[in-house]
Amino acid sequence: MSQTSEEARTTGYDVIVVGNGALGSSTAVELARRGASVALIGRTHRPFAASTAAGAMLGCFGEVTTALVDNPYGQAKFDLDLKAKDIWPEWLESISSDLSDGSDILTANGTTVLLNSVGTASIDTGNFHAIQEMLKKHDEPHESVDPADLDWLDPDPNSRPLQALHIPGEHAVDSGRLLTRLERTASDLGVTLVDAHAASVVTDGGRATGVVLDDGTTLMADQVLLAGGVGTQDLVDSVPGLGEGIPRLVSGYGVSALVTTQDGTRPESVIRTPNRAFACGLHIVPRGDGRVYIGATNIISPHPLADPVMRDILFLLECSHRQIRRNLWSSTVVDIKVGNRPISLDGFPLLGRTPLAGLWMMTGTYRDGLFLSPLLAKEFARQLCGDEPELNLELFAPHRPPLQGASRESTVDTTVEHTLATGYEQHWHVPTDWQEFFDVGLKPVYTQWAEELDPDFTPQPDLLAASRLEPQLAQWLRAYYQNWRDDAPSGPAAQSTVREEVAAATALLAAARVPDPHEQALALADHALADGRRRGSHDATVTEEDAERYRSLVGRRADREPLEYLTGRATLCDLELEVGPGVAIPRSRTEILVTEALARCDAKNPRAVDLCTGSGAVAFALGALRPNAVVTGVDNSPDALRWAERNAGRLRSRIDAQVDFVEGDVTDTALLSTLDGVVDLVTTVPPNVPDRVQLVPELWAHQPASAIRSGWDGLDAMRSVITTAARLLKEGGVLAIEHHDALADAVVELVRSAGFASVTAHTDGDGHPRFVIARRSAV
Repeated sequence: MSQTSEEARTTGYDVIVVGNGALGSSTAVELARRGASVALIGRTHRPFAASTAAGAMLGCFGEVTTALVDNPYGQAKFDLDLKAKDIWPEWLESISSDLSDGSDILTANGTTVLLNSVGTASIDTGNFHAIQEMLKKHDEPHESVDPADLDWLDPDPNSRPLQALHIPGEHAVDSGRLLTRLERTASDLGVTLVDAHAASVVTDGGRATGVVLDDGTTLMADQVLLAGGVGTQDLVDSVPGLGEGIPRLVSGYGVSALVTTQDGTRPESVIRTPNRAFACGLHIVPRGDGRVYIGATNIISPHPLADPVMRDILFLLECSHRQIRRNLWSSTVVDIKVGNRPISLDGFPLLGRTPLAGLWMMTGTYRDGLFLSPLLAKEFARQLCGDEPELNLELFAPHRPPLQGASRESTVDTTVEHTLATGYEQHWHVPTDWQEFFDVGLKPVYTQWAEELDPDFTPQPDLLAASRLEPQLAQWLRAYYQNWRDDAPSGPAAQSTVREEVAAATALLAAARVPDPHEQALALADHALADGRRRGSHDATVTEEDAERYRSLVGRRADREPLEYLTGRATLCDLELEVGPGVAIPRSRTEILVTEALARCDAKNPRAVDLCTGSGAVAFALGALRPNAVVTGVDNSPDALRWAERNAGRLRSRIDAQVDFVEGDVTDTALLSTLDGVVDLVTTVPPNVPDRVQLVPELWAHQPASAIRSGWDGLDAMRSVITTAARLLKEGGVLAIEHHDALADAVVELVRSAGFASVTAHTDGDGHPRFVIARRSAV
């Protein structure tokens, strides 16, 4: 059942489920079976999702690790897994209707776990034995297997298996077919499937009452369930203050591959290794005749990724043919999938009510979301419909202090072990007697880093390691920890010199991988330190007040907050502008767009419009370079226009041209309609980065996404801008438009199709395609 935008504005539901992966879709099905009216929101192609790239192994014992069984919270999560494993056969049959008994979705007959010679004894052997112990403890059928008797197994001799065990009850499903069947079942039960992205949560009177979609449509409901995986974080962030006590969700980015085997064979069971090296073990899952799924990597990332990283593809495929079957080397790669597992900052699921009435959260973590989906769907449907709970999920309630199941020393030891194991799995070659130096050297590094993060709380090993390399992660961890602790008093700071402060700042910024760290440290010193203590007198002492202010700014810059936000200033065409949160920072490369556009505009007293004006930088530059011009800047963001108006006041004495600003949206066909056909020049730096493209933290984490990103292909705003420009410009009028460098050909074609001639592409100062300039043809 689909729904129009107008119907969505006026229709209310019992429950809105955000997220159409395994968890969200399963819950929508269970709610509908209970008679609830449900809207299930999610893009059909499920960008950034974990479910679509999953190996979908229906097993909990194969995932056991020593850390899991030694951790009380890990054990509690495993108890949920035990309950989930028994309901899958009935669940598959229930969502298959008249199609089958559900067994046709299964792709593997059991799971075989290998202990091979690739990993390290402390991790691989320990985890293998932990799997065995848990199988025995819970009387789960299993048997030891001689690896030589596994017909399909043919690894490289250097990766030969040492032991193996077979778990006949742990199968796998085809995740794509599972999601398709869930979607059909939901539709048949009357669930409204909304092919859209939920942008924010609607609140009223301290209660969640619905969501706003990315097209501006509002859907209302009595209750809202956020089950969108790592994408759930954006919705939590849309409610001021809600996320302060909820461990933030970050991405466990991973790749998997689907290959056709060279000899047309496949294994009957899943073949996998224990979990190792901060990630899931290598696993091969049969997916039809002559096809196998190879998975999967796991890299902690502050934000989800849409495209595979070359490093991870090479690593995964190399492991598969060396560790499992040599002739996979000759297989054909059918598809590379990218998934983003939700990982909370304390490493455990978020399950239950949030502090905002009517708003619920449901996430798996790492590899258990799909596996737990039937169990959690039934439980959440019970609770959302007002019935008494059957499962105790209070331990994983979203609003909670960090779950600390291991000591700091133990966490550091595990981090060191897994860091070294990563090297061994990559077949590094080091002298044997050097290995002890790595161990001894890494432990104090991670111990010190844990102390720097927080005096009491310690993130789990993969997050501890990742946060050293990702400043944004470190910032989020510190903020979360601080929200659960009273502020500790700080002692007096020792006096230092400007030179010492700048040197320390340079080292910190370099460690945070900030470009040009020394220049950045100097720029912040010029901004923060009092007169007489700047570059001209680096040996002067710094007051405690100045030092604290400077270190605070440096810390924020290390967390990749833009320098321009910290100083409050940016420059374009020798004009100093005020900028800050809520407005995109003008970039020096845009000066070329301004000068090239004016060089092609023949009008002596040009009437100009700057669309998506932001801080007004381009509009002011046009006015400064053409004193007789009349320039109108347009933006749909009130926050950005406030910055533009502030800049108008401070630049009034430098600009003779008339420059004004209006609030408006380029998608509005009546925007500036009184100027139709009379404008000499339209300039624009619209949002132009595709959603899937990776960006530096200065852009994606701090500047407004609405001013940077523009849909899956990066052209959403571009299309509207070009249409509006074609309407406004007179014959021969000039359009100058900045674009993402990968979109040059697409933008040229859009401009030509809109009736422009003399279309030329231009590069920026680094030689990247960046601008298109064209003239309006006669209508």
